[in-house]
Amino acid sequence: MSRADLNISRWLEAHTDRCAGLTTLPRNAVLADISGTGDYHLVITDLKFDKDTKCRLKVYKGTLLATDQPLANIPSSVTSFYADQLEPRIPVVAVACGSELFLYKNQKPFYKFRVPFCPLTQEESDIWAKIVETKEVDIEKLCSELKKISYCNLSSRSQHILNLTSLMKVEEFVRKCVHSMPMKENIITCMTTLKRTSRDKGAIACPIIATEYGNIYVLDPQNFAIIYQANTCNVQATPFIIKGTGLYDVEFRVVIATREGHICLLRKNWLEGKSIIQLSSDIVDMIVMAGDNFIIIATADSNLHCYTKRGQKLWTSKTSNPVTCLCLVPLDHLSTCLIAVGLRSGSIQLYQGRHPIDFTSVADAPSVIAFGQLGQEENVMVVITIGGSINFKILKRTADFSVKPQENSPVLQSKPLPLPKRSKLFLEQSLRERQNALEIHQTFQQELIRLRLTAARALVQNLSDQSGIGNEKEQIKLSAQVLGLGPKFTVILTLENINPLKPLVGLSLTFHCNPALYILSSYVISIPLVPPSLSYKVENRVQEIIREEFNNDQYIPDFKSDNLKVIRVFVTKGKVPVPVLAATINMPPMELVF
Repeated sequence: MSRADLNISRWLEAHTDRCAGLTTLPRNAVLADISGTGDYHLVITDLKFDKDTKCRLKVYKGTLLATDQPLANIPSSVTSFYADQLEPRIPVVAVACGSELFLYKNQKPFYKFRVPFCPLTQEESDIWAKIVETKEVDIEKLCSELKKISYCNLSSRSQHILNLTSLMKVEEFVRKCVHSMPMKENIITCMTTLKRTSRDKGAIACPIIATEYGNIYVLDPQNFAIIYQANTCNVQATPFIIKGTGLYDVEFRVVIATREGHICLLRKNWLEGKSIIQLSSDIVDMIVMAGDNFIIIATADSNLHCYTKRGQKLWTSKTSNPVTCLCLVPLDHLSTCLIAVGLRSGSIQLYQGRHPIDFTSVADAPSVIAFGQLGQEENVMVVITIGGSINFKILKRTADFSVKPQENSPVLQSKPLPLPKRSKLFLEQSLRERQNALEIHQTFQQELIRLRLTAARALVQNLSDQSGIGNEKEQIKLSAQVLGLGPKFTVILTLENINPLKPLVGLSLTFHCNPALYILSSYVISIPLVPPSLSYKVENRVQEIIREEFNNDQYIPDFKSDNLKVIRVFVTKGKVPVPVLAATINMPPMELVF
């Protein structure tokens, strides 16, 4: 795609600060109305990995830095959500640092949540319990026993002991902590939010956090207590991207990407997630499309993959450069949602489905892309690059991302549907659905299960009847025609070979009927050859047995026996006992002439 194809750029370059010196990772930037005045700010974390420098929480008002606060630890994720209905509506900014979740309101810290400690393994617990009880320790024996335990399952104290080089340092360290048991911290790796009862923009949401050992916690937005807990997967996997869809009080899904290449799905009332996708390449970033719940995954081999919520692959698209980050670009005024794909070359491609429809560029490879309202401007893209610069781009109000219809497509498909205006009945119905969301959802699920049960029963009945007239695997079709008024009939069978290349050889027709009702001229007919894409016709004479009751004026038909007036035809191949095809011929009633 070139600039000539686009005619003119759809983005305005609002501001670029190449000297910002920011180090930010994906999911560490959010646009939120932190003051409650409708003036949206940019909240980001500036990571510093030096021992003497602390990480910072920075808030941008417009393009200017408004506040800068130090953080106690290296942050892993930042998000914002509404925790109450108080006026003015001020959201809570949550920053995950280590095993603690710091909550800010009005740009001030007001609460701190700590993730529960993980239990020690039985072997490590016995080792330290003995040391705490006796206050005596054999350094060499301690190191040898700790080495028998998997390193990833040890506490930070035991890991530090194994990393020390000399026994004197080990003994000095153990003497300092011989009076207490070690604690196994559970580090927060990623975080997201989940609407609780409504999908409105300012609705109350629950924070969801995922930890290093695969624990998923859903917190109450008012007292920040754990209201739901589950594990990521049945195998050991470390989550690093988490996305939530649905409503917590009704039905929700949590999609989790792990460092081991698994995409796991966690639903309401599940105690453990289920792995639905296994990727061979490392996962770079993941987003979930709103509404359709399509899962878009960027991998390290420069590919974009799209999966359904059940794990079925829809498409794969190759990018020109390795992907560094992803971001959703919802355009409500155009009723569409795009995908911003940041590439290592500095280009940002905008995809609609699997097709790129626009692009913009920055000076360096983008590290974080955030899209939303900033200040009073509704559609702003904020790009923070790996080099530390920050860029602000504004989408033009005249920008149009509609795809041109093809020449052979109908004109009506390119026109939007004429949606009616919101009526009083529609508003009342919407209010009723919000108030009775749980009951409506349960009724819908019951009707859906009943529909699936009815379809399954119909399928079982169809398979048990063996009344199919086609076999896609063998590429053969069978049709029947009955001629005559009775008591003599002629059954004409047409065997069609739908394979354009391979002939059918060694087939035979076997007829089965009630001998008390019909007499056939042939019960087994061999088919010598059916050429490709041609048919072969077979005739069989059928005579119905006339019973003495027909001559009686007081004859009453036996409907039970009349229902058995069928002739079954089986198509077999060679000496295989299982028929290739089976059909049932319903014989017509005989015309009686007195």
